[in-house]
Amino acid sequence: MAPKIRVACVGYTNAWPLTRHLDPATFDVRACVPSAAARLLNQGEVDVGLVPVASLFDKGADWHIVPGLCIGSDGDVDSVLLVGETPIEEWDEVVLDGESRTSVVLAQILLRGPLGRAQLPVRAVDAGTGAFHAQGRVGAVVIGDAARNLPARLTTRVDLGRVWKDWTGLPFVFAVWAGRPDLPAAAIAGLSLAAARGLPERASAPEADRAYLQNAIRYDLDDRALMGLRRFVALAQGAGLFGPGDLCLYGPSERSRPRVSVDALLAKAVSGERLSREDALRLGADASGPDLAAAADERRGKLLPGRDVTYLMAGNISLAAVRERGAQLAAAGAVAAILQPGVAEAGSLDACADAIRVLKGEFALSVTGLGADDLVGLALAAGTSPEAALEALVRAGLDGFGGAPVRAGASARPQWRAMHRLAGDLGLRGPATLTIGLGESRLARTEHLLDVREFHGDELAAGRPGVSAFSVWTGLAGAPGRDDSAQAWLRVVALSRLILDNVSHVTAWWPTVGLGPAQTALFAGADDLGPVLLDGDALAAPGRSWTTDPEEVEHHIRVAGFRAVRRDLDWTRLVPVVVESDGRYARF
Repeated sequence: MAPKIRVACVGYTNAWPLTRHLDPATFDVRACVPSAAARLLNQGEVDVGLVPVASLFDKGADWHIVPGLCIGSDGDVDSVLLVGETPIEEWDEVVLDGESRTSVVLAQILLRGPLGRAQLPVRAVDAGTGAFHAQGRVGAVVIGDAARNLPARLTTRVDLGRVWKDWTGLPFVFAVWAGRPDLPAAAIAGLSLAAARGLPERASAPEADRAYLQNAIRYDLDDRALMGLRRFVALAQGAGLFGPGDLCLYGPSERSRPRVSVDALLAKAVSGERLSREDALRLGADASGPDLAAAADERRGKLLPGRDVTYLMAGNISLAAVRERGAQLAAAGAVAAILQPGVAEAGSLDACADAIRVLKGEFALSVTGLGADDLVGLALAAGTSPEAALEALVRAGLDGFGGAPVRAGASARPQWRAMHRLAGDLGLRGPATLTIGLGESRLARTEHLLDVREFHGDELAAGRPGVSAFSVWTGLAGAPGRDDSAQAWLRVVALSRLILDNVSHVTAWWPTVGLGPAQTALFAGADDLGPVLLDGDALAAPGRSWTTDPEEVEHHIRVAGFRAVRRDLDWTRLVPVVVESDGRYARF
C-alpha cells in the first residue's frame, strides 16, 4: 500500500470547503495555523499544504501550486481587516498578526499605496493577538474567524480585500495548495475531488457562515486570480517584502493518455459506457451537432426501447388565482399543478401552503414546482430557514420539487445542489434544468451536466430520490455571443442524453423553443415533452414562451413516428393515448 500523502491545512471556516472531504485513505491531515503549515512544508514534514502565498517565497522554498484552487476574494473578504479604535489617519503604529504573512504583506503594500500611510511604523505580535493590541492610536491586522467576531470597540474596520480590488481591479489570492515538485498526480486529483465535493456544500453551511463562504470567499484560481496573484508578488518583491522567485503550477500528468477521437467517444457513449470528465468536455467542445444528435438518438433507443414519448397533463399556477386556475386544470384533465410563487413577500410561504391544500383537496391535483431560488426567497421573506420552509410545504402536501430555470456556473451550483438535497431528505424529487444563452460558455454547459450527473449519483447512493429528468431552456434572444439558438438548444439536449447516463429521462422543454424544435429533439435523445397545459405566464423568464394543448402535442409526437403516452410526475403511471382526434389534427 502506498504511504499516505501528508497534508497541512488551516482550521479556519473559509478552508473547510476545500478540506472537509479529503479522503482519509489517501491523506494524513494535520490541522494548524497558516504560518505553521508553511513551516511544516518547508521542513519536509508534510508533502502538501494549504499555505499563505507569501510562503512560496521563503528562502529555499521549491514548491509547486495546485491549479484551479485557492482561498481568495474579489472584493470584500470580511476576514482580513485593518482594525482600530480610532480612524486610520490617527494611528501611530500598526501591529501585524503573525498568523498569515500574506495578509501582513498585503497590509503593508496597501498602507504604502492607496491607504496613504507609507511611513506608519509596523510591529509584529504573536499570532492571534492583533485585536487585543488594537487600542487607542494603535491599529492591527486581524485575520480569519477572529476578524469576523471583533469586539464592538474596534469601530474602524478596513477590508483589505475590498481595498485591493478597488485599487487593482483584480481578485486577491491569500492561500493556495502548494507541495513538493514530485507530488503524485493522484494527490493533486484528490485535492481537486475534495473541493468538488465540498464547495457545493457551502449553501448548506450554518446560517452564520453561509453568506461568507458563498459571497466573500473566492475559490477559483482562474486567469483573473492568477493575474491578481502575479501583481501582488511583483509589488511585494519590488518593496523588498518577498524574496526572489517565480510562481510555478503543477502541469498535466506525464502519463497522459493518447487523444481519443470524437467518433470513438460517441461510440463509447452510445454503448452505455460512462464518459469521463475529459471525454465529456471533449465532446462538448469538438463534436458536431448532427453527430451528437445521431449518437443521442441511438443511445435513447438502447436505453428506452420502443417508440413511446411521454407528456404530462399539468399546468402552471400562480398564487393570484389558485381556485380559478385549479378549476381550469381539473376540467382539462390535468393530473398536476406547477406552483409558481412569484416574487416572495412576507405572507408568500403561508399562501403557497394554502394553495397546495386547495389544489389537492378541492381539485385532486398533485402539486410540484418551485426551485432553489424560489425556496430561498420564500424562506427569507418568512424569516425562517429553507429547511423549515420546505417542511411546511411538505406538510401541506407538496409532491415534487424543482424544474425552475437554473443557470450554469459555480455561483449557481451550491444553491441548487443544497436545495435539491433538502428536497431529497423529505422524499421529494423533480427535474433538473439548465438555462442556456445567459453568456455562459460551452465548457460551462458541459460542466453543469457533469455536476448534475455527480449530484444524482450521490443522492441515489445516499438513499435519496435524486432528479427525475433533465431539461434545457433557452430564451432564443439571438443576441450576439449568447449562443441560444434552437440549434444550440438541440446540442445540449443531445449532450445531456450522452453524459447523464444515470438519468433516465430527457425532456424537450418545448415552451422556450416551440413544438417544432421540440419534435426534432425527439431524434436527439429526448423522450418526453413535459407539461402541456401551460398558459402564457408559464415563463416569466427567460425569454418568450408558446402555449399548446394535448391535441397539438399528440399530433407532433405521432407524425414524428412515436406513440403519445400520458404520465404522472414520476413516470410511475403511463397511459397510452387511444382517444380519436376531433379532426383538428389528422391521425396517421
